Amino acid sequence: QFNGSSTPIESEINLVLEIVKFHMKHNAETEALDLLMEVGYLEMLFDEKYEEYLARLFCLVDSTNYKRACLYLTTSSKYLLTPDREAYEATLYIAFGMYGKFRDLASALRIVLLVNDDKCCDQSVKIVFAETEDFSLKQQLAFMIARYGLSMEVDDEMVADENEKNALQEIVNNTKLSEQYHMVAWDIGVMEPKSPEDIYKVHLIGSQGAKSSSLDSARQNLAATFVNAFVNAGYCQDKLMTAISDSSENLLFEKNELGKASAVASLGMIHLWDHDSGFAILDKYLQSDDTHVVAGALLGIGIVSCGVKNDYDPALALISGYSTSAASITRIGAILGLGIAYAGSRKDKVKSIHSPIPEIPLLSCIDIVSEFSA
Repeated sequence: QFNGSSTPIESEINLVLEIVKFHMKHNAETEALDLLMEVGYLEMLFDEKYEEYLARLFCLVDSTNYKRACLYLTTSSKYLLTPDREAYEATLYIAFGMYGKFRDLASALRIVLLVNDDKCCDQSVKIVFAETEDFSLKQQLAFMIARYGLSMEVDDEMVADENEKNALQEIVNNTKLSEQYHMVAWDIGVMEPKSPEDIYKVHLIGSQGAKSSSLDSARQNLAATFVNAFVNAGYCQDKLMTAISDSSENLLFEKNELGKASAVASLGMIHLWDHDSGFAILDKYLQSDDTHVVAGALLGIGIVSCGVKNDYDPALALISGYSTSAASITRIGAILGLGIAYAGSRKDKVKSIHSPIPEIPLLSCIDIVSEFSA
């Protein structure tokens, strides 16, 4: 009993910590941490003796049990988020401190990204980078930041050498993501383009299924467009759409309106992360007289740029002018393209374009969703 309070009084802290220490030494980390949460030890980390309480807590873990303790803290923190965000963040930062103590920097960075606090996220990331001089490890940390989509600038606090700083910034910006993706694909031997038929396994379908599948060729072509885009995403080559862009476009213009938009946008998926080839192919479709083709090109440009940061903002330059187009389908394509290209970037230039957001007929959006759902 703690005088009817959920927070332990000062005289009982030593007893609590002795019990916790016993549990920690006997592979009962969950029971130990449950006790600390039950008696309100986490809340005590917010008062004037913060550093003392935190240091005493860190002394209870060692190299053999800190991973299990941190795993339980991060898992249980999810149940603290709704009623009390402070307790949620305190729990995660305890795990962050434990990972830092034992120099598990990749896990520490994962905690920082999980909290994603605007006020201290950048500073915490810099602290993690400053803890090591190993450039290979810093590269791995930079890849984690890039994968998360955090927009940040690598500065002298993170790495002193100018060449290393530029290399890390390229990783954070995903500038060479397409090139690295192709290297891995070549190494594991999966660069050969695949066709939708390779995925469908038509030979496994009975004669009745094959007959029924041919009844709706428009839907079948639309399905093939999507399948082809996803199985060849990022490879910059395929057996269906790049043939259209290089030679005949008859297949493209045989499609219905939204089918055209989907077909052109799929080129963006095929050329994912590769600005040079993707923009070159999609740019000519911006000159089309068909608004659905233009909308698909704008969406494709956004997909090509997804996750890739560039100081010149080519996606913004190409798309922004269409966000106020007279044709609603073109505006929708432009807005979706910008949203995909700059997702998570918090870029003020993009925000200013849609302040206020241009009016888009609700019926148009519903029609598009209904078409694809069907």
